[in-house]
Amino acid sequence: MMLSGTLGTVFSASWLSSLLKALSALSGAEAEPLDEPAVLRLVELARSGDRAARQRLYRHHVDRVFRTVRGLLRSDAEAEDVTQDAMLIALTSLKRYSPRSGTPFAAWLTAIAVNTARRRFRRRRPEITATGELPDVPAAETDPGDDIDSAKQRAALLRAVAELEPREREIVSLRYGAELTAAEIAAQFRMKPANVRKILERARNRLGERVDAIMKSTGVSA
Repeated sequence: MMLSGTLGTVFSASWLSSLLKALSALSGAEAEPLDEPAVLRLVELARSGDRAARQRLYRHHVDRVFRTVRGLLRSDAEAEDVTQDAMLIALTSLKRYSPRSGTPFAAWLTAIAVNTARRRFRRRRPEITATGELPDVPAAETDPGDDIDSAKQRAALLRAVAELEPREREIVSLRYGAELTAAEIAAQFRMKPANVRKILERARNRLGERVDAIMKSTGVSA
């Protein structure tokens, strides 16, 4: 995934989303798409003890949860641990889930994931590389055509996200990792959607400038 020009000026929401998607490879591929009514039917079946329904809920959401928490933590391994913890908490707490109009099941699930990551974060502060070197990030298994520069771009993004303020990092992760809307995020943070959108715009600009600087410092063309 090569970009022309300066990342600071072309860093788009779609590019950020695609990079975060490329970071998730827990199941090897995205599960089949399900609309919200189908997800809620699975929730009801899982509540009644249907193991197959629980497995489908897991497969459908696990990569989204991983993308949500990956930018909040310092490694794939830590994000995988938090993902599994969050999924276990959610799937064993389905009886406490109460569907609300305009709030999808994924919003409830990713709120659990963010809270799980917060607890991990408080115990173990993430380390930001100060040497200017980029950590190794393997190319996603679902995209064998990814080249070294793309892996470096994803590593630079993770480093830049780690440098955001905690609330910004969570909002960015929920928007582009969990793919929640501004309104859904606003409900979690008790903010106005317009304020969420402003935070996202500022964060995107800062991420673009920072990724651009990191890539230039490593001699990789953006």
